[in-house]
Order: sequence, then structure tokens, then C-alpha cells
Amino acid sequence: MSSTVTAALFGAAALMFIGSGQVRAEDATNAEPMSDPALVASIAETRPVPLPLARPAQAGEVALVGVGALAAQYELFQTAVTEAIRSPLGTPREVRRFIDKLRFSEAGSVAQAWLAHRGLIAAQDPAFAEGVRRAVARHGAIAVLDQLTGKGSFARDLPGAEAAVAAVMTEIVEDNERMSELSSHFLLAAQTFQGNRWGMIEKPAEAQETNFAAADDAEPSTGLGEQFASTLANFSPISPAQAYIPPLMERVLAYGARHLIATSLETEVQTSDLAPPAQRTTSCLNWAKLNLNQCIAAAHFPSEEAWCAGTHGIEDVRACWARVLPQADQ
Repeated sequence: MSSTVTAALFGAAALMFIGSGQVRAEDATNAEPMSDPALVASIAETRPVPLPLARPAQAGEVALVGVGALAAQYELFQTAVTEAIRSPLGTPREVRRFIDKLRFSEAGSVAQAWLAHRGLIAAQDPAFAEGVRRAVARHGAIAVLDQLTGKGSFARDLPGAEAAVAAVMTEIVEDNERMSELSSHFLLAAQTFQGNRWGMIEKPAEAQETNFAAADDAEPSTGLGEQFASTLANFSPISPAQAYIPPLMERVLAYGARHLIATSLETEVQTSDLAPPAQRTTSCLNWAKLNLNQCIAAAHFPSEEAWCAGTHGIEDVRACWARVLPQADQ
């Protein structure tokens, strides 16, 4: 970190409340002008932040893990979804190509990438960005970062948080619709393949070479994963009254606020101390990954591979994230 940034951070620390380690978000609404010219210049202008924003490591520098870098994995998944929707999925090779692009190895990292990407959406909301700027102006960057843990309610109490949550929910609804569309697209391809003789007799050449050891120690799949249907049913979406899960939105907004502060100070802010994704979300994604791996391993025909992609590669994953939506938006 450069000396200028270090000075700005320690200058920000001087603005912390004396004798109090806590910062109340509601105090940010009555922000006073900052007296530190260097810090004022560094965060003078609040503007929409491009997606994602991750500064590459320079020569001889240790790469820092920022919100933009964390979100990149989900960005790749989104890109693959968009490409697959536009593809005719007319051949087994094309289906397998997208299966490879949509697969993930670590459920925990995907869950974190999803949260970080939602955080970048929140960071683009002008009202929330202004609320973060005011909090930093009043209390200092270090004091605010100390409160952005993903726990409690600090981020949700910031001015503009409600507007940011609405923007995040809009994005989640759109992603949900696109994934539902892609799932149907794969299932239609499976149905089309069944109408072709080659679609029922061509066994994937790479099937014997695929290593599914990463799918944990679950029992082998029977009938393309039906034995896990009852387990996945436990992850069904929640009711409208529970739709806006406070802990989840606190994590999302914490990512967004940290990204805004990092952008203002022109450096990366570590996110390793943020609360991890909910265990049930990670477990749900693990089941989706396991079902897809076992389904592909058991598939004998291209039609079955396309079915696996639509059912487990997309629909199971969509269901893991759909629980944050009101029923009307699913």
C-alpha cells in the first residue's frame, strides 16, 4: 500500500469517536465536512462503480483480495449462462462445452462470489453510495470498515440501504428468470436429442476419464440422481414474509460498502474478516454439484447429459438462490 493511501487511512482513523469503539449508522445522516484535505480529495466524488473492479497485482506485489476479485467467479458463471441461452445447443459437443463452463468445484467460493457480486450491485446505487460516503466522512474509513463485518445491522442501517436492497433484489429476480430459461433450454435440447438415433446411442468419449472424487463420499447415484430429490426438497424457497433475509442482506451490503471505500481510497480492502456465506446455502450448492457430477457419470446418451445440465447444473443451483425471492418473483 502506498504512503499516500496509508496516510489517508490513518488520517481517517483520527476521525473516530473518542472513547467509543462503535459507530452508529444513523449518525451519518448529519455528516459534518471533513477537515483532512487529503481524505476529502480521495472520496470527494461518489459515482457508479463499474462491474467488477479489481486492481491487478503489480510486479513484486502480493495480490490483494477485493470485492471485485471475489465477484469475478460469479461473473464468469453469469457469462456462461448468457452464452448458453443464446446457443442453439444443437449438438452433444455444444452441450458438453457449456456443462464444463457452468460447473464449479468449490461451493463455498461460489456462494461468496454470489454475495460479492450482489454487493457490487448495491455499490452502484447512488443513495447507498452517498450513505457510505457520509459515514466515512463522519467517522473515518477504518472505523466504518471495523463495523462492516456482515453481522449485526450496521450496513442495513446506513442511509440508502433500502434502495440498494431493492436494486439487489431486482438483479436476483432477473438472474432467476434467466436461469429458469436456460434450464428449460437444456431440457428441450434433451427432448430433441431423444428424437435422433445418435442422441440415444452416442456415449460421451470423455466419460471414463472424468474424475468425480471431488463429489465427496456420497453414495453412487441411481437413476440419474433421483435418490437425492427428497434432500433437495428441503431447500425449497421460503415464504414472502421471510423473503428479505436480514443476515444475507447485511453481508451483501457490507461487501458493497467495502467496495465503495476501497474505490474511494484507490486501494483494495481485505474481505477475509467478513462473515462467511450461510451454511445452508453452501450445503445446497454442494448437493447441486454432487448431483450434477453423479448424473453425468451415470449418463450413457447425449440426451441424458442435456437433462443433467438443465436439472442439476442449472435448476438445482437456481433453487439454492431462489429462497431470497418473494414467491411472486420465482
